[in-house]
Amino acid sequence: MASIALSRTGQKMPLVGFGLWKVTKSTCADTVYNAIKSGYRLLDGAGDYGNEKEAGEGVARAIKEGIVKREDLFITSKLWNTFHAKEHAHSLARKQLADWGVDYFDLFLIHFPVSLKYVDPAKRYPPEWFGDDGKTVELRKWINQ
Repeated sequence: MASIALSRTGQKMPLVGFGLWKVTKSTCADTVYNAIKSGYRLLDGAGDYGNEKEAGEGVARAIKEGIVKREDLFITSKLWNTFHAKEHAHSLARKQLADWGVDYFDLFLIHFPVSLKYVDPAKRYPPEWFGDDGKTVELRKWINQ
């Protein structure tokens, strides 16, 4: 697959990737494995998709079978909107790395720049858009925080 060299590091990023949004947990490991087998090297995931552990299983299988090495892949993930605060971002990034079963992400993005009220991952993960009532969206207040 065609790629571009990132100007700052020279690292190659594939021009076409395989997105994991809406890939179900039950099919994700096989879907990722087959995507890699088919030639995809950029995998685009996010904590909010709820399938990162399974995606990591597909990656691990492809690596174990010698189809790719970790450095052949470009794995992207995203930080969900309830975790923008500095004290939450680092721990969630580590959680997502552990879910994938990898030591690093090639690209880690803020999912999009709307900060929502923090939800403890022990309470609900992925936290999704809505609050506990399943209806309201609570924005995070930045003033004096």
